[in-house]
Amino acid sequence: MDVQSDYEQRARAFMALSDPTRLQIVELLGSGGESSTSEVAERLGISLPLACHHTKLLVDVGLINKRKEGQTKYVSLNQGLLNALLASLSGRAAR
Repeated sequence: MDVQSDYEQRARAFMALSDPTRLQIVELLGSGGESSTSEVAERLGISLPLACHHTKLLVDVGLINKRKEGQTKYVSLNQGLLNALLASLSGRAAR
């Protein structure tokens, strides 16, 4: 991956985190492990369609992982990417 692509990927991830609801989802998953999308909606007090919208955006930038079991979609935090993003801000990112 070239340097510009790396900056673009990180910018997309930080942009996703700039939304308060998505930030809450990341914090929720960081403290609680894997959750279904409906559990995320319930715990944040938002509608299921809104939770699906926000989790899709977080999946698209790689901040959370998604798996499907039957009709239920489960999401979990991609801790490795989040750690790399935070490290990049403090200059400790492995290059």
